[in-house]
Amino acid sequence: MKKLPHNPRTDQATPGDPDALAPPEVIAVTSRRVKCDGGGGPLGHPVVYYDMGEETFVECGYCDRRFVLADGAGR
Repeated sequence: MKKLPHNPRTDQATPGDPDALAPPEVIAVTSRRVKCDGGGGPLGHPVVYYDMGEETFVECGYCDRRFVLADGAGR
């Protein structure tokens, strides 16, 4: 998932964007590869896997959780 920071329309929660909406949940992780199930249970969603690539965060396409690489991790 490539972020385009010069085009805030591609990501309304882009860090540094003064009009950005806050993500519903931010989770610090130690790996650039993450999985999300929306919390599981009846309110969850199908399990999806994301790779941050060169970015330091990725957002779930289902529930908008933001997974942020912890300081000093996975670099």
